[in-house]
Amino acid sequence: MDKEAKQMFELVLQKLDNMEGKQDSMERKLDEMYLIQRSLEENIKVTRAEQDKMTYILSDIQGKVTKLTEKVDEHEAVIEQIRAIK
Repeated sequence: MDKEAKQMFELVLQKLDNMEGKQDSMERKLDEMYLIQRSLEENIKVTRAEQDKMTYILSDIQGKVTKLTEKVDEHEAVIEQIRAIK
């Protein structure tokens, strides 16, 4: 193989190596993007679960406050009846 052909062959090999490096870099970036997407999806699921839990807690508190308000109203009515007797 003459010197010029050898240089061309080495240049082609170098270009192929560069292309492989770029392809490997792109694959790593795609893998990173996939992992980021998966973590965001999991984060969304956790956030929704936390929101559902808060909604349940708020509903429970609302129910308890409503019952307490009814009891206070009943006691107020009894107190008004007792005052009316005096």
